[in-house]
Amino acid sequence: MKTLKEFKDFYNKSMHENLSLLEKRRKRILRFVLWSFLVAAIGILFTMASASLFFPKDDYYSLKVFVGVIISIIVAIVFFYVKGRDKTFYSDFKEQVIKAIVTFISPDLSYNPKNYIGLDSFQRSRIFLTNVDRYRGDDMVEGVVDKTKIWFSEINAEYKRVTTDSKGKTKTTWHRIFKGLFFIADFNKHFTTSTIVLPNRLGRSSFARFFQKMNISRREKHISLEDLEFNKYFVAYGEDQVEARYVLSTSLMKRITDFKKSHKNPVFISFVNSFLYVAIGYNKNLFEPSYFKKLNRFKIVQEYFEDIQLAVGIVEDLNLNNRIWTKQ
Repeated sequence: MKTLKEFKDFYNKSMHENLSLLEKRRKRILRFVLWSFLVAAIGILFTMASASLFFPKDDYYSLKVFVGVIISIIVAIVFFYVKGRDKTFYSDFKEQVIKAIVTFISPDLSYNPKNYIGLDSFQRSRIFLTNVDRYRGDDMVEGVVDKTKIWFSEINAEYKRVTTDSKGKTKTTWHRIFKGLFFIADFNKHFTTSTIVLPNRLGRSSFARFFQKMNISRREKHISLEDLEFNKYFVAYGEDQVEARYVLSTSLMKRITDFKKSHKNPVFISFVNSFLYVAIGYNKNLFEPSYFKKLNRFKIVQEYFEDIQLAVGIVEDLNLNNRIWTKQ
């Protein structure tokens, strides 16, 4: 894998100039955002002052104030849209920064900012069994790392809950199933059943093991593994005990454990139809620029590099290129 030092050299030689230009555009956008807030604030204050001085406090007083506030906000939005909007800022950032990083890590990888892992693949992984009502994503990377075909992108999957109050009014709320990086790789073992590795959130007590075994939402059954350190971080389920142990070899369990110990985010793994699926939860958008952070600081760009390197590095971390098994 590429080292941080190699990336810093690449940043200084090939990225800094473009980032400096993007930084000027970011400052301009932010300046007009602040101006727009000022326009809205002045309009609202003028409305409130005018209402006190000139509007009679009749039945329509509150409505007049409300309309004045709305007009002030609309004027501010139009001001920003006409003067401050930069329609290509995001697309230029992704082309000049994210794509450049992906290509630097490996020329065998391609990047499409508008594409993402499909819902069918997400569901095929059997990691998350909740029915998905809203699904979106972006920043698709795909290609070959040495001998292994990989795909990964950002994903946000949600389900909705509709409730009805005592008056018969319905309310729809959205709840997160998963948000983060979703990774798929062609695995180097052949298997016909599914094996699922989930975060161990209950601990290792007898009470925890009881509820882990009672996971009735899955067709896969709890698998008792002998690796105590692996069991500290994960709980495994499989349709076939023998095949699950074949997939989760001693060396692979150690690599999965080491991977988890290196990353604070929740990690979910499954092995289905000879493919490996890895879901790494994040609370942030991974590859989006921030209007409130300087773009031409190396530390900021380093975060993008490390997030992409994390995904690509799964191949090496889990030793997927070691083709000592033959797939049927």
